[in-house]
Amino acid sequence: MKILLSLALLLVFGHAQAQQEKPHPSAAFEFKMLPTAAHERGEERRLMDWPTKTLENFRVAHRVLTKRDPLLVKEDREMLVLVTAGGLRFQTGETVETLGERSVAWLPRGAEVLLSPQNSQVSLYLIAWDVYPASGETNVEGWKPRIFHYASMDYQETSKGGRRSVMRAATETLQELEMHITTLKEGEKSHDPHVHADEEIILVLQGEVSEHINGTEYRLGEESLVFLSAMDPHGIRNVGTGECEYYAIRWITAKTGSGQF
Repeated sequence: MKILLSLALLLVFGHAQAQQEKPHPSAAFEFKMLPTAAHERGEERRLMDWPTKTLENFRVAHRVLTKRDPLLVKEDREMLVLVTAGGLRFQTGETVETLGERSVAWLPRGAEVLLSPQNSQVSLYLIAWDVYPASGETNVEGWKPRIFHYASMDYQETSKGGRRSVMRAATETLQELEMHITTLKEGEKSHDPHVHADEEIILVLQGEVSEHINGTEYRLGEESLVFLSAMDPHGIRNVGTGECEYYAIRWITAKTGSGQF
Protein backbone atom coordinates (compact mmCIF):
# COMPACT_ATOMS: atom_id res chain seq x y z
CA MET A 1 0.00 0.00 0.00
CA LYS A 2 1.35 3.39 -1.00
CA ILE A 3 0.72 6.33 1.32
CA LEU A 4 2.15 9.73 2.10
CA LEU A 5 3.36 10.48 5.59
CA SER A 6 0.57 11.97 7.68
CA LEU A 7 1.74 14.73 9.97
CA ALA A 8 -1.34 14.36 12.14
CA LEU A 9 -0.69 10.67 12.73
CA LEU A 10 2.98 11.35 13.37
CA LEU A 11 2.23 13.95 16.04
CA VAL A 12 -0.46 11.90 17.76
CA PHE A 13 1.72 8.81 17.81
CA GLY A 14 4.71 10.81 18.96
CA HIS A 15 2.89 12.31 21.95
CA ALA A 16 1.64 8.88 22.96
CA GLN A 17 5.10 7.34 22.75
CA ALA A 18 6.83 10.21 24.54
CA GLN A 19 5.46 9.05 27.90
CA GLN A 20 6.59 5.46 27.42
CA GLU A 21 9.87 3.59 27.61
CA LYS A 22 9.13 1.44 24.58
CA PRO A 23 11.69 1.65 21.76
CA HIS A 24 10.85 4.11 19.01
CA PRO A 25 9.50 2.30 15.94
CA SER A 26 10.74 2.88 12.41
CA ALA A 27 9.48 6.24 11.18
CA ALA A 28 9.67 8.64 8.22
CA PHE A 29 9.82 12.40 8.76
CA GLU A 30 8.96 14.51 5.71
CA PHE A 31 10.88 17.74 6.27
CA LYS A 32 8.23 20.08 4.85
CA MET A 33 5.63 18.69 7.25
CA LEU A 34 7.65 19.10 10.45
CA PRO A 35 6.45 21.91 12.74
CA THR A 36 8.98 24.64 13.52
CA ALA A 37 9.66 26.49 16.74
CA ALA A 38 11.64 29.65 17.39
CA HIS A 39 15.13 29.10 18.73
CA GLU A 40 17.67 31.48 20.27
CA ARG A 41 19.69 31.51 17.05
CA GLY A 42 16.97 30.85 14.46
CA GLU A 43 14.45 27.99 14.28
CA GLU A 44 14.25 24.35 15.30
CA ARG A 45 12.46 21.16 14.27
CA ARG A 46 12.44 18.28 16.74
CA LEU A 47 12.17 14.76 15.34
CA MET A 48 13.16 12.19 17.97
CA ASP A 49 14.03 12.04 21.65
CA TRP A 50 13.31 8.45 22.66
CA PRO A 51 15.01 5.13 23.40
CA THR A 52 15.51 2.71 20.52
CA LYS A 53 16.16 -1.03 20.47
CA THR A 54 19.92 -0.53 20.68
CA LEU A 55 20.26 2.93 22.32
CA GLU A 56 19.10 4.19 25.70
CA ASN A 57 18.22 7.50 24.07
CA PHE A 58 18.40 8.82 20.52
CA ARG A 59 17.77 12.50 19.84
CA VAL A 60 17.47 14.16 16.45
CA ALA A 61 16.80 17.86 15.88
CA HIS A 62 17.11 20.16 12.88
CA ARG A 63 18.31 23.72 13.34
CA VAL A 64 18.42 26.75 11.07
CA LEU A 65 20.93 29.27 12.40
CA THR A 66 20.42 32.83 11.21
CA LYS A 67 22.34 34.86 13.80
CA ARG A 68 26.09 35.24 13.71
CA ASP A 69 26.36 35.00 17.50
CA PRO A 70 27.77 31.49 18.03
CA LEU A 71 25.57 28.72 19.38
CA LEU A 72 27.38 26.86 22.16
CA VAL A 73 26.97 23.09 21.93
CA LYS A 74 28.20 20.89 24.78
CA GLU A 75 26.67 17.49 25.52
CA ASP A 76 27.45 14.61 27.87
CA ARG A 77 26.80 12.28 24.94
CA GLU A 78 28.27 11.62 21.53
CA MET A 79 26.96 13.78 18.69
CA LEU A 80 26.95 14.29 14.96
CA VAL A 81 26.65 17.74 13.39
CA LEU A 82 25.59 17.37 9.76
CA VAL A 83 25.23 20.37 7.45
CA THR A 84 22.42 20.22 4.91
CA ALA A 85 22.51 23.75 3.45
CA GLY A 86 24.87 26.72 3.68
CA GLY A 87 28.25 26.95 5.38
CA LEU A 88 28.87 26.34 9.07
CA ARG A 89 31.59 28.05 11.11
CA PHE A 90 32.78 25.33 13.48
CA GLN A 91 35.07 26.30 16.37
CA THR A 92 36.69 24.02 18.97
CA GLY A 93 39.09 25.87 21.25
CA GLU A 94 41.33 27.98 19.03
CA THR A 95 40.63 25.86 15.94
CA VAL A 96 38.12 27.24 13.44
CA GLU A 97 36.94 25.38 10.34
CA THR A 98 34.17 25.81 7.79
CA LEU A 99 31.90 22.85 7.11
CA GLY A 100 30.28 23.05 3.70
CA GLU A 101 27.03 21.46 2.63
CA ARG A 102 26.86 17.68 3.23
CA SER A 103 29.86 17.74 5.53
CA VAL A 104 29.64 16.12 8.97
CA ALA A 105 31.44 16.32 12.31
CA TRP A 106 31.57 13.68 15.04
CA LEU A 107 31.88 14.94 18.62
CA PRO A 108 32.90 12.92 21.71
CA ARG A 109 31.14 13.39 25.02
CA GLY A 110 31.83 16.74 26.66
CA ALA A 111 33.23 18.39 23.53
CA GLU A 112 32.53 22.11 23.47
CA VAL A 113 31.95 23.69 20.06
CA LEU A 114 30.67 27.03 18.81
CA LEU A 115 28.45 26.94 15.72
CA SER A 116 27.43 29.89 13.55
CA PRO A 117 26.47 30.51 9.91
CA GLN A 118 29.31 31.33 7.56
CA ASN A 119 27.07 33.77 5.72
CA SER A 120 23.37 34.56 6.19
CA GLN A 121 22.14 31.19 7.46
CA VAL A 122 22.95 27.51 7.73
CA SER A 123 20.76 24.42 8.08
CA LEU A 124 22.02 21.44 10.05
CA TYR A 125 21.05 18.30 11.92
CA LEU A 126 22.15 17.62 15.50
CA ILE A 127 22.10 13.88 16.27
CA ALA A 128 23.00 12.61 19.76
CA TRP A 129 22.79 9.29 21.58
CA ASP A 130 23.29 7.44 24.86
CA VAL A 131 24.14 3.74 24.93
CA TYR A 132 22.60 1.33 27.43
CA PRO A 133 24.92 0.84 30.43
CA ALA A 134 25.24 -2.83 29.52
CA SER A 135 26.70 -1.89 26.15
CA GLY A 136 30.15 -1.39 27.68
CA GLU A 137 31.65 2.00 26.88
CA THR A 138 35.19 2.10 25.57
CA ASN A 139 36.29 4.79 28.08
CA VAL A 140 39.42 5.62 26.13
CA GLU A 141 40.75 9.08 26.93
CA GLY A 142 41.85 11.56 24.32
CA TRP A 143 38.92 11.43 21.91
CA LYS A 144 38.81 14.54 19.74
CA PRO A 145 36.20 15.83 17.26
CA ARG A 146 36.52 14.44 13.75
CA ILE A 147 35.46 16.43 10.69
CA PHE A 148 34.61 14.95 7.31
CA HIS A 149 34.46 17.49 4.47
CA TYR A 150 32.16 16.54 1.61
CA ALA A 151 34.53 18.05 -0.95
CA SER A 152 37.31 15.72 0.23
CA MET A 153 35.30 12.50 0.14
CA ASP A 154 36.35 10.02 -2.52
CA TYR A 155 33.53 9.25 -4.97
CA GLN A 156 33.28 5.70 -6.31
CA GLU A 157 31.00 5.24 -9.32
CA THR A 158 28.68 2.25 -9.46
CA SER A 159 26.23 0.94 -12.04
CA LYS A 160 23.41 2.55 -10.06
CA GLY A 161 25.15 5.85 -9.28
CA GLY A 162 27.93 6.12 -6.74
CA ARG A 163 29.08 6.06 -3.13
CA ARG A 164 31.16 8.21 -0.78
CA SER A 165 32.50 6.38 2.26
CA VAL A 166 32.67 8.71 5.26
CA MET A 167 33.78 6.57 8.22
CA ARG A 168 33.59 3.09 9.68
CA ALA A 169 35.19 2.77 13.11
CA ALA A 170 34.64 2.36 16.81
CA THR A 171 33.78 5.54 18.70
CA GLU A 172 33.80 6.53 22.34
CA THR A 173 30.62 4.57 23.15
CA LEU A 174 29.78 2.62 19.99
CA GLN A 175 31.35 -0.60 18.83
CA GLU A 176 31.05 0.77 15.32
CA LEU A 177 29.71 3.86 13.60
CA GLU A 178 29.41 3.62 9.81
CA MET A 179 28.47 6.52 7.55
CA HIS A 180 28.34 6.77 3.78
CA ILE A 181 26.62 8.84 1.10
CA THR A 182 24.80 7.05 -1.71
CA THR A 183 23.99 8.56 -5.10
CA LEU A 184 21.25 6.87 -7.15
CA LYS A 185 20.45 7.51 -10.78
CA GLU A 186 16.90 8.39 -11.72
CA GLY A 187 14.58 5.43 -11.20
CA GLU A 188 17.21 3.26 -9.49
CA LYS A 189 16.80 1.46 -6.17
CA SER A 190 19.61 0.81 -3.76
CA HIS A 191 18.51 -2.76 -3.07
CA ASP A 192 15.44 -4.91 -2.56
CA PRO A 193 13.76 -4.70 0.86
CA HIS A 194 16.04 -6.31 3.45
CA VAL A 195 16.61 -6.40 7.23
CA HIS A 196 19.61 -6.06 9.53
CA ALA A 197 20.18 -6.08 13.28
CA ASP A 198 21.87 -2.68 13.42
CA GLU A 199 19.70 0.44 13.40
CA GLU A 200 20.03 3.14 10.76
CA ILE A 201 18.99 6.61 9.69
CA ILE A 202 18.64 7.89 6.13
CA LEU A 203 18.94 11.64 5.49
CA VAL A 204 17.91 12.89 2.04
CA LEU A 205 20.37 15.43 0.67
CA GLN A 206 19.11 15.81 -2.89
CA GLY A 207 16.08 14.76 -4.93
CA GLU A 208 13.06 12.70 -3.95
CA VAL A 209 13.08 9.14 -2.65
CA SER A 210 10.59 6.41 -1.89
CA GLU A 211 11.36 4.52 1.32
CA HIS A 212 9.50 1.25 1.93
CA ILE A 213 9.24 0.29 5.60
CA ASN A 214 7.34 -2.85 6.62
CA GLY A 215 5.45 -2.80 3.31
CA THR A 216 4.42 0.87 3.48
CA GLU A 217 5.82 3.50 1.09
CA TYR A 218 6.88 6.98 2.21
CA ARG A 219 7.82 9.61 -0.39
CA LEU A 220 10.34 12.06 0.98
CA GLY A 221 12.06 15.20 -0.24
CA GLU A 222 15.28 17.00 0.61
CA GLU A 223 16.30 17.24 4.29
CA SER A 224 13.76 14.56 5.22
CA LEU A 225 14.87 11.80 7.57
CA VAL A 226 14.09 8.12 8.06
CA PHE A 227 14.73 6.11 11.23
CA LEU A 228 14.96 2.35 10.68
CA SER A 229 14.59 0.16 13.74
CA ALA A 230 16.40 -3.18 13.95
CA MET A 231 15.03 -6.03 11.83
CA ASP A 232 12.35 -3.96 10.06
CA PRO A 233 12.23 -4.67 6.28
CA HIS A 234 13.13 -1.57 4.27
CA GLY A 235 14.32 -0.42 0.85
CA ILE A 236 14.86 2.89 -0.95
CA ARG A 237 14.38 4.08 -4.55
CA ASN A 238 15.00 7.32 -6.44
CA VAL A 239 11.55 8.52 -7.59
CA GLY A 240 12.49 12.08 -8.53
CA THR A 241 13.97 13.73 -11.59
CA GLY A 242 17.71 13.34 -11.96
CA GLU A 243 20.04 11.89 -9.34
CA CYS A 244 19.24 11.65 -5.65
CA GLU A 245 21.75 11.60 -2.82
CA TYR A 246 21.38 10.59 0.82
CA TYR A 247 23.35 9.83 3.95
CA ALA A 248 23.09 6.35 5.47
CA ILE A 249 24.27 6.20 9.10
CA ARG A 250 24.36 2.90 11.03
CA TRP A 251 25.66 1.92 14.45
CA ILE A 252 26.51 -1.19 16.44
CA THR A 253 26.29 -1.59 20.24
CA ALA A 254 26.45 -4.64 22.49
CA LYS A 255 22.67 -4.91 22.12
CA THR A 256 22.82 -5.11 18.33
CA GLY A 257 21.87 -8.61 17.30
CA SER A 258 21.77 -9.78 20.91
CA GLY A 259 18.18 -10.98 20.76
CA GLN A 260 17.28 -8.73 23.69
CA PHE A 261 14.65 -7.06 21.56
